Amino acid sequence: MDKLEPLKSSLNTLRLSETKENLIKVLIEITKLLPPSDDVAITVGKKGTHEYVIDRKGLAIITTSQDEYLPFLSSSEKRISMEQLPDDVAKKVISDISSLLVQLRDILKAQARRNPSYGLLASEVDLIAKS
Repeated sequence: MDKLEPLKSSLNTLRLSETKENLIKVLIEITKLLPPSDDVAITVGKKGTHEYVIDRKGLAIITTSQDEYLPFLSSSEKRISMEQLPDDVAKKVISDISSLLVQLRDILKAQARRNPSYGLLASEVDLIAKS
Protein backbone atom coordinates (compact mmCIF):
# COMPACT_ATOMS: atom_id res chain seq x y z
CA MET A 1 0.00 0.00 0.00
CA ASP A 2 1.14 3.51 -0.81
CA LYS A 3 2.55 5.27 2.26
CA LEU A 4 0.78 8.49 1.24
CA GLU A 5 -2.64 6.96 0.59
CA PRO A 6 -4.05 7.86 4.05
CA LEU A 7 -2.89 11.47 3.58
CA LYS A 8 -4.45 11.68 0.12
CA SER A 9 -7.69 10.25 1.44
CA SER A 10 -7.86 12.67 4.38
CA LEU A 11 -7.07 15.61 2.07
CA ASN A 12 -9.90 14.59 -0.27
CA THR A 13 -12.27 14.40 2.69
CA LEU A 14 -11.13 17.86 3.82
CA ARG A 15 -11.74 19.29 0.35
CA LEU A 16 -15.27 17.86 0.33
CA SER A 17 -16.11 19.08 3.83
CA GLU A 18 -13.91 21.81 5.26
CA THR A 19 -14.40 21.04 8.94
CA LYS A 20 -12.00 21.15 11.87
CA GLU A 21 -12.49 17.40 12.40
CA ASN A 22 -11.34 16.68 8.85
CA LEU A 23 -8.37 19.03 9.28
CA ILE A 24 -7.36 17.10 12.40
CA LYS A 25 -7.34 13.89 10.35
CA VAL A 26 -4.97 15.54 7.86
CA LEU A 27 -2.71 16.79 10.66
CA ILE A 28 -2.54 13.30 12.17
CA GLU A 29 -1.53 11.82 8.82
CA ILE A 30 1.16 14.48 8.39
CA THR A 31 2.62 13.69 11.83
CA LYS A 32 2.95 10.04 10.79
CA LEU A 33 5.12 11.05 7.82
CA LEU A 34 7.58 13.20 9.74
CA PRO A 35 11.06 11.73 10.19
CA PRO A 36 12.01 10.33 13.60
CA SER A 37 13.62 13.47 14.98
CA ASP A 38 12.85 15.96 17.73
CA ASP A 39 14.37 18.71 15.59
CA VAL A 40 11.56 19.05 13.05
CA ALA A 41 8.13 20.59 13.33
CA ILE A 42 5.61 22.14 10.99
CA THR A 43 4.07 25.50 11.80
CA VAL A 44 0.31 25.17 11.65
CA GLY A 45 -0.47 28.79 12.50
CA LYS A 46 0.22 31.75 14.71
CA LYS A 47 -2.04 33.71 17.00
CA GLY A 48 -0.48 36.55 18.95
CA THR A 49 2.51 35.24 20.85
CA HIS A 50 1.40 31.63 20.34
CA GLU A 51 2.67 29.46 17.52
CA TYR A 52 0.91 26.15 16.90
CA VAL A 53 3.21 23.41 15.59
CA ILE A 54 2.91 19.71 14.85
CA ASP A 55 5.66 17.17 15.21
CA ARG A 56 5.82 13.39 15.59
CA LYS A 57 4.31 13.69 19.07
CA GLY A 58 1.29 15.76 18.02
CA LEU A 59 0.28 19.38 18.50
CA ALA A 60 2.06 21.91 20.71
CA ILE A 61 1.82 25.61 21.47
CA ILE A 62 5.06 27.53 21.61
CA THR A 63 4.68 30.81 23.45
CA THR A 64 7.38 33.42 22.94
CA SER A 65 7.85 36.50 25.09
CA GLN A 66 10.49 39.13 25.52
CA ASP A 67 11.99 39.40 28.97
CA GLU A 68 11.07 42.69 30.58
CA TYR A 69 14.53 44.00 31.46
CA LEU A 70 16.75 41.95 29.18
CA PRO A 71 17.02 41.87 25.40
CA PHE A 72 16.26 38.15 25.30
CA LEU A 73 13.34 36.15 24.05
CA SER A 74 12.10 33.23 26.07
CA SER A 75 9.76 30.53 24.92
CA SER A 76 7.82 27.70 26.44
CA GLU A 77 6.19 24.66 24.90
CA LYS A 78 2.94 23.08 25.95
CA ARG A 79 1.43 19.93 24.47
CA ILE A 80 -2.27 20.12 23.63
CA SER A 81 -4.72 17.81 21.93
CA MET A 82 -5.55 18.38 18.28
CA GLU A 83 -9.10 19.30 19.29
CA GLN A 84 -7.74 22.29 21.23
CA LEU A 85 -6.53 23.97 18.04
CA PRO A 86 -8.43 27.29 17.95
CA ASP A 87 -11.22 27.45 15.37
CA ASP A 88 -9.87 30.61 13.73
CA VAL A 89 -6.42 29.04 13.29
CA ALA A 90 -8.06 25.90 11.87
CA LYS A 91 -10.05 27.95 9.33
CA LYS A 92 -6.89 29.72 8.21
CA VAL A 93 -5.06 26.41 7.80
CA ILE A 94 -7.93 24.88 5.83
CA SER A 95 -7.85 27.80 3.40
CA ASP A 96 -4.10 27.29 2.81
CA ILE A 97 -3.51 23.58 3.38
CA SER A 98 -0.83 23.51 0.69
CA SER A 99 1.53 25.51 2.94
CA LEU A 100 1.58 22.57 5.38
CA LEU A 101 2.35 20.18 2.54
CA VAL A 102 5.18 22.43 1.32
CA GLN A 103 6.69 22.46 4.82
CA LEU A 104 6.39 18.65 4.96
CA ARG A 105 8.05 18.34 1.56
CA ASP A 106 10.95 20.57 2.65
CA ILE A 107 11.48 18.52 5.81
CA LEU A 108 11.45 15.28 3.81
CA LYS A 109 13.91 16.71 1.27
CA ALA A 110 16.29 17.67 4.07
CA GLN A 111 15.96 14.20 5.58
CA ALA A 112 16.67 12.64 2.17
CA ARG A 113 20.28 13.85 2.48
CA ARG A 114 20.72 11.36 5.33
CA ASN A 115 18.28 8.70 4.16
CA PRO A 116 17.61 8.57 0.39
CA SER A 117 14.23 6.83 0.84
CA TYR A 118 12.77 10.16 1.97
CA GLY A 119 13.56 11.69 -1.46
CA LEU A 120 10.81 9.77 -3.23
CA LEU A 121 8.38 10.59 -0.43
CA ALA A 122 9.25 14.30 -0.77
CA SER A 123 8.58 14.16 -4.52
CA GLU A 124 5.20 12.52 -3.99
CA VAL A 125 4.22 15.09 -1.32
CA ASP A 126 5.24 17.83 -3.78
CA LEU A 127 2.86 16.40 -6.38
CA ILE A 128 0.04 16.31 -3.83
CA ALA A 129 0.76 19.93 -2.79
CA LYS A 130 0.53 21.09 -6.41
CA SER A 131 -2.77 19.32 -7.10
